[in-house]
Amino acid sequence: MRTIRGFAIGGIALIVVYFIFRAIASNCAGAACDAYIPVSALIPLLIFLAVAIAGALATAFAGRGSTWFAALLALTIVGVIGPVAALLILTDSPDAFVAVATVIELLVASTVLAYSFLVPRAAGNSPARPLDRG
Repeated sequence: MRTIRGFAIGGIALIVVYFIFRAIASNCAGAACDAYIPVSALIPLLIFLAVAIAGALATAFAGRGSTWFAALLALTIVGVIGPVAALLILTDSPDAFVAVATVIELLVASTVLAYSFLVPRAAGNSPARPLDRG
C-alpha cells in the first residue's frame, strides 16, 4: 500500500509543483524563460505517469469483483484517456485544458489515496510482494 500511496501523493505533489512553477514562469520575460520550457513539459508528463501507475496498482490490488475494483478501473481509464481527449478537444484553450486535466488527475489520485487508507490489507496479500520460498 505504501507504493500506491507514494504514487498518489507524488501525483498530487507534482500538481502543486506544476502550479507553483506555472506562476513563476508567468512572471518571466526574455531569453531567461527558455530554461522553463523543458521542465514545463516534463512535469505534466510525470503527473500523468504517477497517477496512471497509482491507478493501475490500486486496481490490481483491489481484486476483481469488488466495488473498489470497478471504481478504480473506471477512474484509471478516465485518468489516462481523459487528459489526452481534453488536449485534442481543447487545443485552442490551453487554460481550459489545464483545468480539465488537473481535475481529472486529482480525482484519480485522491480516489486512489482514499482507497489506500480505507481498505487496509495484510502485507502478505500484496500482489507486488514476491512469493515466499521456503
